[in-house]
Amino acid sequence: MTQFSITVTSIRERWSRISPQRRDALFLALLVLICFVAIAPGLDGDGTAIAHMQLIGLIAGTTVAAVGLNLVSGFAGLISLGQGAMYAMGAYVFGYLSLKGGLPVLIAIPICLLVCALLGVFLALGAARLRGPQFTMVTLVLAVLVHKVLVEWPVLGAASGYPNVLQHETGLLSDATVLGFTFVPPLYGGQFASVLVLVLLLTVVALVLYRNLSRSAWGRSLRAVGESDMLASHLGVHVFRRKVAAFAISSALGGLGGIFYALLFAHLQPESFDVFFSITILLAVILGGSGTVMGPAVGAVIVVWLERSEALEGITRLQRDYLSEQWYLSTPGIIGLILVIALFVLPRGIIGTASDFVAKRTQRDSHGVPPGSLDASSIAGLATGTSARAQATAALDVIGVTKRFGGLLAVDHVDLRLQEGSIHGVIGPNGAGKSSLANLISGAYRPDDGVVRLGGVDISGRRPDQVIRQGLARTFQTPQLFSGATALENVKAGFADTGQLSWWTAALKLRSQYRREAELEQMALALLRRVGLLEEAQVSAGSLAYGKARALEIARALASEPKVLILDEPAAGLNSTEVVELGRLLTELRSNGLSMILVEHHMDLISAVTDEVTCMAQGAVIARGTPSEVLSDSTVMDVYLGEHRHSHDHVATEGGQL
Repeated sequence: MTQFSITVTSIRERWSRISPQRRDALFLALLVLICFVAIAPGLDGDGTAIAHMQLIGLIAGTTVAAVGLNLVSGFAGLISLGQGAMYAMGAYVFGYLSLKGGLPVLIAIPICLLVCALLGVFLALGAARLRGPQFTMVTLVLAVLVHKVLVEWPVLGAASGYPNVLQHETGLLSDATVLGFTFVPPLYGGQFASVLVLVLLLTVVALVLYRNLSRSAWGRSLRAVGESDMLASHLGVHVFRRKVAAFAISSALGGLGGIFYALLFAHLQPESFDVFFSITILLAVILGGSGTVMGPAVGAVIVVWLERSEALEGITRLQRDYLSEQWYLSTPGIIGLILVIALFVLPRGIIGTASDFVAKRTQRDSHGVPPGSLDASSIAGLATGTSARAQATAALDVIGVTKRFGGLLAVDHVDLRLQEGSIHGVIGPNGAGKSSLANLISGAYRPDDGVVRLGGVDISGRRPDQVIRQGLARTFQTPQLFSGATALENVKAGFADTGQLSWWTAALKLRSQYRREAELEQMALALLRRVGLLEEAQVSAGSLAYGKARALEIARALASEPKVLILDEPAAGLNSTEVVELGRLLTELRSNGLSMILVEHHMDLISAVTDEVTCMAQGAVIARGTPSEVLSDSTVMDVYLGEHRHSHDHVATEGGQL
């Protein structure tokens, strides 16, 4: 290892020894220190510091809005251009309540947050089921619509701003007053802009709550939604409700940023909240590191500083003086160019790219057993633990299940019974309906006909998040992992807390949550040890070898403590050594009482570990019995080998290959 790797590893080890409570206390202390350093130049009330104090206030407001947007765009994977609209709503609603309603600050702020949260809920109800460009366009329409209303609605001052002398007999909002203390905005020289104390205090509170939320099981559920709705639902997350909640929280944080703006400048102009401002907030998220916890805060500091930088104004003047007065890059154009270049150099943002760099430099080399030829005796030896269908109780019953996709009959009246403590293999050629059957059992598809019973309970047509609570988990044909998270975080996402923890419990992070997170970590480490990945606990899942990614997905599925586990082609892409290890893991799980459905093409594995096998073709069952019975069945041989089967090697029945 290089000296850099040794140093970083040493720092990580020391940091890991610090309790979570102390880490959170250090984070809070760091935020307070940063805030004090930021406002120090304006403590004497020097008029020359007004611009600096305004800059600090703008950074605070943009930071809060950016971390809120990160919940939706960075974690949940929904690119939104509507955060500027929420920012504007917060500013104008606060201004209206203060001026017209005469409400105290401590009452006006919660009302503003509630209004913005409700607007977020309204947006989510209409758009949360969309993804990609369609969703982004809906949020863009919101940003345009809100800006249009601000420009044209006389109640809010229209283009003249709010408040304005002609309509409201004043051009400024009154100074905020809390418990008899007046908070002065950074508009006048000769006095300290005390409103920054209130703004930065609320910023610290918002960042602490946001950090608690994003690093909790609730935050892991949002990451799951960002990977895919299918994955999230199979981890026990009600996807639509989670998106609605994320929108509400994100919108409230955007509104809080707007409240800061109103407190700082005491006057609102519609052009400050145009569509470009929404893009600016999104760029802050992307530049700092979309999906990282504090990356958006870093991005907000850089973007706001660039916008207010005199250096950029100087570059603009030089272009106009020496190039052209008509064709030049304005300040927004220069910022956009800088950000485009930055994104090419730092594709995961500043924090994300830095984290990836450190992880790659400190990751241990993996020296596994080199791939070798698959010895039939080595894998056949796993069959010694076979339960031989001794259990009479059914863990899972599939009765006459049917699924059509248009005119295609994907699953045709399939029956399947999984005995408790056994492994039931499902084989068949590509397109036989095996994965469709797995999707019907797990709730990904709703059957057109038939019944699925799990432990005697009818789960037909239930959502995956409901099915997993009944005790059925699954893996997928292609491993679905959080590539940017560690192996440990991936396994922690498999526990029931991911789908059940409320957002307010996660945000407040009471003492019981510290204990629960410690328990989850220990249980996750135990599962990683069980699948042979303990040394990779802190390694990014995206950098794991394919075989280890398969094992990691199994460990995550086991975290929910299922009664039944469906494994969809877990041996695909594995080398011979990894297949043997997979077989040993499956026999060990069976010996501990876990019932499994193994959808697989690897016939050696099927022969070695399964108690019963069902063969499907064209959506229907064509054979069922012990591995040796099914693999020697003439109909099965016809399906796999066709008319030329007699010129091929025979189908092995005791650990051989098909």
